[in-house]
Amino acid sequence: MHLKTLALAAIIALALPLAGCNTSPNGPAPITEPPSSPPGTSSTAADGSSSQPSPVPSAATAADGTPITIDIDGGTVTGTLSSNATARSLIQQLPLTLSFRDYGGQEKIADLPEALSLDGVPAGDSAEPLTIGYYAPDQALVLYYESVGYSRGIVRIGSFDDLAAIRDQTSGFTARLAPAN
Repeated sequence: MHLKTLALAAIIALALPLAGCNTSPNGPAPITEPPSSPPGTSSTAADGSSSQPSPVPSAATAADGTPITIDIDGGTVTGTLSSNATARSLIQQLPLTLSFRDYGGQEKIADLPEALSLDGVPAGDSAEPLTIGYYAPDQALVLYYESVGYSRGIVRIGSFDDLAAIRDQTSGFTARLAPAN
């Protein structure tokens, strides 16, 4: 019986250092999750397709987009339109003078003279403050000053830089959108 106990102790003594393959004196290394994409990005599959839309406009989108101006009552708000098909079809219509109205205490909305392309965009999205969007069912341009949840028909097409200038328009207003010079 003593020989079996001694043999078992030897096996355990040999196996313990291999159990975690850990050479750190502070114990085993923590198990970590694989890195995830930071907010505002989407992951790309091997075939080049994106797994999900980007929730917020990224610096890369802004750098690759088209700068615009939104002139309201002598003041100018700057913005950037993305490079998706919807934004490109709006750029082709610029300059535009539009009548905006408040909608739901979260956005300013204006009817567009022509529908915008929906090629390659998701069926719906959400929008954060400072987002320029297109609401396809109403053929409307939207300047969001509050967060709105997912809704079918929302297409994010850019961003603007002065929340107060848009949000604080208490009644309807006219704005001229044009490519920045």
